[in-house]
Amino acid sequence: MAERIGTKEKRLFNNTVMLYIMMVSTQLINLATVPYLTRVLGAISYGKIGVATSYMAFVQIIIDLGFILSATRKVAEHRNDKNYLSELFTSVTIAKCGLAFFVSIIFIAHVKVSSNLRDDYLFYVLYLASFVFNGLLPDFMYRGLENMKAITYRTVAIRSFSAALIFLFVHNSNDYCLVPIFNLFGNFIAVIVMYIHMKSKYHIYFCKVRFAAVLSHVKDSLQFFASRISGTVYQSSNTIILSYLYNGTAIIGFYAAAIKIVALVKSGSSPIADSLFPYMVQNKNFKLIKKILLIVMPIIIIAVVICAIFANQICVFLFGAEYYEAGLILFLLLPYILVIFPTYILAFPVMVPMGLAKYANFSNVFGLGLQFILIITFVLTGKLNVYTLCIATSTTEVAVFAYRLYYVLKYRERLSSGPYSKNLI
Repeated sequence: MAERIGTKEKRLFNNTVMLYIMMVSTQLINLATVPYLTRVLGAISYGKIGVATSYMAFVQIIIDLGFILSATRKVAEHRNDKNYLSELFTSVTIAKCGLAFFVSIIFIAHVKVSSNLRDDYLFYVLYLASFVFNGLLPDFMYRGLENMKAITYRTVAIRSFSAALIFLFVHNSNDYCLVPIFNLFGNFIAVIVMYIHMKSKYHIYFCKVRFAAVLSHVKDSLQFFASRISGTVYQSSNTIILSYLYNGTAIIGFYAAAIKIVALVKSGSSPIADSLFPYMVQNKNFKLIKKILLIVMPIIIIAVVICAIFANQICVFLFGAEYYEAGLILFLLLPYILVIFPTYILAFPVMVPMGLAKYANFSNVFGLGLQFILIITFVLTGKLNVYTLCIATSTTEVAVFAYRLYYVLKYRERLSSGPYSKNLI
């Protein structure tokens, strides 16, 4: 038993290390490309990339439908059944293709009728194509199999390739359309390579499936979709709202730049949460969760304090002198940054193994409702602007964290249900 547990923890450690290699490599690439793009493209053109990215967050979440959680769990539970995994792989891919077609029709129609988007029709369609291929990547298989090497190597290779092309060919504000073209090419190649790898390495391949099986997997994923789409709405809608409030101005670029720092913290948090999820489903090692929080949270608190003091200077250093005004936006987003990591950890790695999946999922619905109320309040009082949107976002994220923490504490006796966990609270 001890040897078996040691093997599981070693696999968790290796997968977490691989995810952090991917994260560090990605952030190093971002630290090179984002400041380059903010300076070369300028705030107005860079703002278009921010708007496109926000729309694509919805596209990506709809195509995924929650499979990254529901299908990952199924892979973890049936990792030795190749026939089941092939059926799951095929069913999920079919479902994603159908969803991709559906969301593409809606988005293209939206771009054509939107006065602030249609002038850049080709740009947004290219971004759409890039994210459609990204959505077809079988990441759920590798996460469930707890083999993150393939995802890590693929991600680093694609982003390095795209970054090299950006430095070679993007030189002024008129070159912004090249960014999605490079991403599209990289994602297309990645899909082909990963499908071949699934067949050759794991003997998991496309097979004949019943339509009822596809619907069954879709149904299982819907509970996670409700949570993830709610989270996406209140986390990614700000840039879209700003595109209507400040169309063609630098404010959108300021916000898009500041939110990149939020994305940096998210990317630092997600590797731990992503690698913990399949491990925690099997082992319920809640004591390990407590240790991780005690190590990581002091680092985050210190970083937030530094950002609060030097927000303007940090934005100028990272993005250029034009982005000094982004400092106040960053400052107002700091409460959001503070709770990102514990919110990630409490959600699916902790609450699902505790049997609290419905509360983890509903927490984002709760956040969506709160965000909507706050935005409507600002609209009715005539105070809706980039700064009040940041206040609404930070308030919502802190409230979602408090909601999840409340239910973890309410059912804290379940924290002692795992083989490792004693006297955690």
